[in-house]
Amino acid sequence: MSTRGRKAELKVIEGGLQDRPDMPASVPAEMRVEWEAVIADMIERKILTDAMLPTIESYILAVYNMRQAQKAIEQYGVLVTGRDGIPKQNPAVSLIGKATTTIQRLSAELGLTPASRSKGKGGKGEGDGDRGWDLFGELIR
Repeated sequence: MSTRGRKAELKVIEGGLQDRPDMPASVPAEMRVEWEAVIADMIERKILTDAMLPTIESYILAVYNMRQAQKAIEQYGVLVTGRDGIPKQNPAVSLIGKATTTIQRLSAELGLTPASRSKGKGGKGEGDGDRGWDLFGELIR
């Protein structure tokens, strides 16, 4: 399948938020340090936009849920006793799995992982110097 005419030119759109946005009320106060760290990192890389804030909020909430689930597992164990007296999986085990998957996906989207940075999704990786990555993941010099 081919298309006629000139192909659209792809351009990277950089964010412009320089001021630290307020942490949403839905994010627990104990997650302020994590919120500030992510926001500071994205401001430093000049990629923070208003449109990214809900994704950052979701990432922070997933980290919070993972931590809460881990506390429940530490307190009650991996198995809990059901109504019928039979051991069953602690529901926190499922929650931690879902939260971890969400964290992995969103951290890659936001360029918070070394792998996503080295692929050019979240900015230059460490040691890239003047080299960068084009839109198709190819190293440019």
